Amino acid sequence: MSKELLNKAIASCFAKIARVDGSIGKEELDVINSSEILKKYGGSIEGIDTKDFFNNIQNQFGEVIKNNLQHEEKEILISDLVSLIKADDKVHDHEFFLLGHVANSIGFSPERVSEIIKTRGLSGKSSGWFSWLFG
Repeated sequence: MSKELLNKAIASCFAKIARVDGSIGKEELDVINSSEILKKYGGSIEGIDTKDFFNNIQNQFGEVIKNNLQHEEKEILISDLVSLIKADDKVHDHEFFLLGHVANSIGFSPERVSEIIKTRGLSGKSSGWFSWLFG
């Protein structure tokens, strides 16, 4: 495993979620810039091509993250991605789908993601499909 691949995998997760609605807003940039896990492993999301994100997360990125991050670091990654999703106070269907795909690829169930959210004190308002995300 190359460190470059791990860095690209983590940066790609942030880049894909941040760009879901087409642009990266100030609130999202604040989350990206404050993420310790991104600073440690991913660096910058500029120039990250996310065109084949789903294939990459399923075929190599998920596995490299799963095998090379400590359990606590994976939880921080998921927590930071949730903060990124919630940064603009709008949860897009595609963001929810992406989070689930990333979590599953690194070995976390939706229930585990919900536990991480509760443990880390992340909160917000939502309903329907996203209610567990903000519970």
